[in-house]
Amino acid sequence: NDTACQEVPVFSLEDYVDKYVRAKGPVNILQIDVEGWDFDVLFGASSVLDKTHYLEFEYHKDGNWNKYHLPDAIRLLDGKGFTCYWASDKGRLWRITECYFDIYNYWHGWSNVACV
Repeated sequence: NDTACQEVPVFSLEDYVDKYVRAKGPVNILQIDVEGWDFDVLFGASSVLDKTHYLEFEYHKDGNWNKYHLPDAIRLLDGKGFTCYWASDKGRLWRITECYFDIYNYWHGWSNVACV
């Protein structure tokens, strides 16, 4: 039934910010939660990441995380000057940048990743 569907525009984060965000200063906090498509958002956020102070996104087995791997995201973010950490639900952080262990390639549960 096509009457229940509505076409909506799709933007990269960079294009969305360029079109709709008036402020040109820093992005203090950028939180991405798109149910497994977080890495895709990161790929489309280059200039936004350049001016972001704190970034948080989800890493889990859904969406495109099945095709991409956390080290790829960490390398991308390291190139932008971020240091990334596992963020636990108990307020603890474990460094991932330059402290990556092979077990992270096999563990595909759910966690937030925090980058500064």
